[in-house]
Amino acid sequence: MNADGIRTARKAGTPALRLAEGLGWLLDRISMAIAVGSVVVIFFSLIAEVVVRYMTDASLGWPNEVPNILFPWLIMGGIVLGALRGAHIAAEAFRSMLNTAQLRVLMMGIHLLVAVSFFYLAYLSLQVIQITRVQVFPMTGLGQAWAYSALLFGFGGIAVASVINLVRTAYADDPETLFETDVEHTT
Repeated sequence: MNADGIRTARKAGTPALRLAEGLGWLLDRISMAIAVGSVVVIFFSLIAEVVVRYMTDASLGWPNEVPNILFPWLIMGGIVLGALRGAHIAAEAFRSMLNTAQLRVLMMGIHLLVAVSFFYLAYLSLQVIQITRVQVFPMTGLGQAWAYSALLFGFGGIAVASVINLVRTAYADDPETLFETDVEHTT
């Protein structure tokens, strides 16, 4: 069991698995920091705007742009966490008809397909960032590319999470229990 409660029924000591687990831990922490940090900054900037308006009948102005800049980061941080932790909707009926070897091949194929697709989407998001670079938020002066950079993080993060999960699946004793937690396992 690792720190996030994910069952780690995998062969220990394999360099590829150790690298995948290390990258997974790093991506998990970065995604969590982005999601939590976004919520905190949005909350406090909007609170500051409310306080200033209440006390002075004036406006700071810039806090109204903060959700536009950080909400995409909040969403993408959560999506990457879900992809990395296997906390997404899965079709269980088909999986239950497969033996362990067949399930491993299926899951590895799915992770590979997702990784390739999302690496391509991350590449395409670079074009969106280039286009939006010249558009600026009026109060903060920040380019809208800051908000659209969340696409690059999200798509790239999902692709990296899929590669990590592909390696985890390859070395798992039983790929069906790869993302089970103790709570799920005991019920």
